[in-house]
Amino acid sequence: MKSFTFISALAFLVSSPAFGAESPSEVNKGVNIVPKFFQPTSSSSSGSLGFSYQIEKTILTPVNKQEISNEAFRVLNLDIKAEGNVAFNSDVNPADFLKTGLELNYVCQYSSAVSQGGPGSNCDPTNIDTLQACIEEAKHSKTGDAFTLLLGAIGSFESDQKFEKQNATYGAHITTVYRPAPASFTNKANPLDWPFRLVRVLTGDPWGFAASPDAFPKLRLAAERVKPVDDKDREAVLGATPDYNRANIEIAMTSPVGTFQGKQVKFEGSWRYFKEIGADEVIKTAGLGEFSYFAATLKHDSGWQLTYATGKLPFDRQNEKVWELGYKLQF
Repeated sequence: MKSFTFISALAFLVSSPAFGAESPSEVNKGVNIVPKFFQPTSSSSSGSLGFSYQIEKTILTPVNKQEISNEAFRVLNLDIKAEGNVAFNSDVNPADFLKTGLELNYVCQYSSAVSQGGPGSNCDPTNIDTLQACIEEAKHSKTGDAFTLLLGAIGSFESDQKFEKQNATYGAHITTVYRPAPASFTNKANPLDWPFRLVRVLTGDPWGFAASPDAFPKLRLAAERVKPVDDKDREAVLGATPDYNRANIEIAMTSPVGTFQGKQVKFEGSWRYFKEIGADEVIKTAGLGEFSYFAATLKHDSGWQLTYATGKLPFDRQNEKVWELGYKLQF
């Protein structure tokens, strides 16, 4: 039983986001609801209670489309996704839109194992009593990098939270997720993680000054055909609502920040950019052809999270800055 427990612990260590690859099809999957209070800062509007939601489920994985080996796997997934922010007072704009859709993703992942128990090591992979030494060795290993590529067809329905503006979209995306080896130069030199490394030392976080592989940015590129179902703003500008093409870029990263009251605090940052391809000059002048949105979140392992969001997304007419305080419920 000891041997099984030790092997299971090492398997978790190597596959955890901190030390190696984890299938992106398994990350954050499920139903995540965060009750929130939204407080706009760029207007005189009072705040509002509400919630954010993120739903991601794999509803089909054809067995004959799976290829698994010790270092790599390839799998075909049909996923359903939905996300957005909703304020109970719909006049309070939480600077996000609602998006629900399907993705048919072909996932390719390669990962190398973290080396354990070399000459002079205090780690013995066959001895449960050396587990802590194995954890520390994995934390400073120069092996254990991973790369994941997702290629997929996407279809979705978008709306503002009043459902007064709506789009149907379809297209394709390519997403890359790279986790460098913990002690590699790529991981140590990542400028996005340096501020958090200093904070981790000051707060006595177990990660200390060690670099976090999760801080390496994840990239998603998408091209979509957009069919406006109901968009009065575009109709007012163009006199009609013809279909158009849109490019989308998303960049995201996460990093442990420190320890507070015995639990870890993590930072999550994301930037989303939408641009209509070949937009008419009247659309550009009206500010309807280009959108960008940035969100930064501090998450405590107890469930509390604080988010600052700024910018605008499709259907918004002006930039908004919003503070959001919430508590995560996961199902």
